[in-house]
Amino acid sequence: MLSIEELRRYNRQIVLPKVGTNGQNKLKNAKVLVIGAGGLGSPLLQYLTAAGIGRIGIVDGDQVAVSNLQRQVIYRTEDAGKAKAEISAKHLLSLNPHVDFEVFAVELNRNNALGIIENYDVIVDCSDNFPTRYLVNDACIILQKPFIYGAIYQFEGQVSTFNLTENSPTYRCLFPSPPSAEEAPNCAVAGVFGLLAGMIGLYQANEVLKIVLGIGEILDGKLLMVNMLDANNRIIKIKKRLDKSNITQLIDYEDFCNVADEKPMDSTASLPLKSMSVEELANALAKEEDIFVLDVRENYEYEICHLAQAIWIPMDEIAENLDLIPQNKKVVVYCHHGMRSANVIKFLEKKMNHLHLFNLTGGIHAWASKIDLEMEVY
Repeated sequence: MLSIEELRRYNRQIVLPKVGTNGQNKLKNAKVLVIGAGGLGSPLLQYLTAAGIGRIGIVDGDQVAVSNLQRQVIYRTEDAGKAKAEISAKHLLSLNPHVDFEVFAVELNRNNALGIIENYDVIVDCSDNFPTRYLVNDACIILQKPFIYGAIYQFEGQVSTFNLTENSPTYRCLFPSPPSAEEAPNCAVAGVFGLLAGMIGLYQANEVLKIVLGIGEILDGKLLMVNMLDANNRIIKIKKRLDKSNITQLIDYEDFCNVADEKPMDSTASLPLKSMSVEELANALAKEEDIFVLDVRENYEYEICHLAQAIWIPMDEIAENLDLIPQNKKVVVYCHHGMRSANVIKFLEKKMNHLHLFNLTGGIHAWASKIDLEMEVY
């Protein structure tokens, strides 16, 4: 039953003909799991909390970074370095003390997914990577849970609800196989419009409330596509293609999405590009080995942080500066996370027939996380 305080708090919602006290009680009794407390999760969590969802689980093993604040509006500048799941729950509890929060400050994986997801009614995928999306999809099929999908890329976003009923399509019906990292770069590489994250997160929250209240038309078998530049929204139909009975266990999703070893594949060969870990590079530099370190990021990125030994040549200026890159020594190329540097290596191999090129696994972000803990991150 709703308390007097809750009746006051939710009054403007309760007076809606399609909600009422019965609907508000449905919201209070609902259990919603949000996977990812980032760009999508931030607005979604705030509005689900404000609406009075009774129990909200938050899954996120990441920490707040300053570069998150442009779109992850639940956090404050002083939250940098703190665990997202824990600090978001703290902020949300101050917004609405009538909501129970369960914090999972871990990365969702095939070992813990079923145990976490099984205790919730509706699952919301606010992650930013394909292994997690396939993991959530398969776990929800096994446990027969509906899940709401959201994704963003620069100025465009997508929303859909999968696995709502036995006849509903799944995420695998939309994406039978994962794209390569080059085909679908993350926001750290491609960038993202902050308002877009808010828009898609709110669309996801809207799907949650419609499902719990049993009102409106769910995006079941439909993909909503939003373009922030031209204010154009369109919906396309998703056909059911997957026999759900084929999904009986969780697999290695990083391997399935070809990201397990973080070694990008060359487009003309079946073997991965040569890579060097940050530990290996740190050891080589400590021994003063003759290595040419090449930073291919943009100027503003270089200004934030860089290796002291690095020579800076932006990716789009490599072609006109080939003479600066030696061919008689090891060349270690790095960017933010390793994608742009992989593309530069492919280009250099074709143009220079260079045999000693190494991609720094994880890029400067891995260096800051594992080697130089005082380095600025973004």
